[in-house]
Amino acid sequence: MRQRASKADPYVPQNLMQWEKHIHAFVSLCAEDVPKEGPLAGLTVGVKDVIDVAGVPTRNGSDAYKDAEPALQDAAVVAALRNAGARIVGKTTTTEFAFTDPTPCRNPHDLNRSPGGSSSGSGAAVAAGVVDIALGTQTAGSLCRPAAYCGVVGFKPSYGMLPTAGVTPLAASFDTVGIIASSVALAKKAFAAIAPTKISAAEPSSLKVVTGLWQTSVHVDEDALAGLHSATTALGTHIDNAPLSADVDAIVKAHRIVMNYEAAQAHGVMLQDARVDVLKPKFLAGLKAGLKISPDEAKQAADFLADAKQQFWGALAGAEIVLTLPVPEGAPLIDGTTGYQDWLTPWTVFGGPLVCLPWGPDRLGRPRSVMLAAHPGQDVQILETAAQLENRSPDLPRPQLPS
Repeated sequence: MRQRASKADPYVPQNLMQWEKHIHAFVSLCAEDVPKEGPLAGLTVGVKDVIDVAGVPTRNGSDAYKDAEPALQDAAVVAALRNAGARIVGKTTTTEFAFTDPTPCRNPHDLNRSPGGSSSGSGAAVAAGVVDIALGTQTAGSLCRPAAYCGVVGFKPSYGMLPTAGVTPLAASFDTVGIIASSVALAKKAFAAIAPTKISAAEPSSLKVVTGLWQTSVHVDEDALAGLHSATTALGTHIDNAPLSADVDAIVKAHRIVMNYEAAQAHGVMLQDARVDVLKPKFLAGLKAGLKISPDEAKQAADFLADAKQQFWGALAGAEIVLTLPVPEGAPLIDGTTGYQDWLTPWTVFGGPLVCLPWGPDRLGRPRSVMLAAHPGQDVQILETAAQLENRSPDLPRPQLPS
């Protein structure tokens, strides 16, 4: 870990160094001034290392940027958090350019299991109690999967809701800055500080909720299903059961075309210089695939996704919120991947806000998680419903610092 602060710095959380040697959640630390006053005063924040923090290099999880100069200014979302009084602790571990190559980060609940990706360090840092809040990004499932695997709250706002100025792009058609937090209340406070506009909330009891799962061949763990059924009961009235209608495989394929195409447009220049030799295999393959995609092919895929989004929300007319699972099972053992991501890709394509909530442990002690999804623009409403559901959730034991 490259550091600008030390263990002796009074503003480094006391347990950070103890946890860090086990979970590798941070790539750099920030020496901060005395925290300011504001609605987030006293709260600590980790920032995914694709998001600029003034005075700290943004290395994007890549050796291609190992000699990057410090950022000249904060990303818009970081500046907003600072202005609200939050204290930036450091930059958190990310997969290379927020793609799918795994990181050295580990899951605090079980060091042999994945924390997910690409916002690996953000999920692990919050789960370990090292920071209160962490910023992440999502282009496919990169924020919700770490939140689910690490047993913390993950909030992906509606696409375009939060500014991306100062954030390294992967695929601009999907890139969304989001919040990982230890509670819905903290996620709401952080969102209120970052959101450029205020949105009026509806009463949670007035919202119609449907619950269901994608109809795919993917095996869904029995404990995950039991958690969803338990959450459905806990949420109470106004819930209908409905199979979720979408061609997941076709959506994932089209999403990958657009993502690889846009990633190649943003970063393909690295294939023409010495940096190509240090790129990780999955990101390198994605760039090479993206360079072979024509603008017409990318547009056809984007048009298909736009139609799929319209059809999905149209089929749910009258239902404001969906209660479902963010992942089909708990965190996998370390296996050279960041876990199964296709389950979340359609939700990212559909553009609405998502909230992942921990829902107790499964039989292996892994965190279980459930997820709320809503129409684009229903961000405040979904957070209100998430707070209601969180109050009825089973306890999840905190991870214990390894001896």
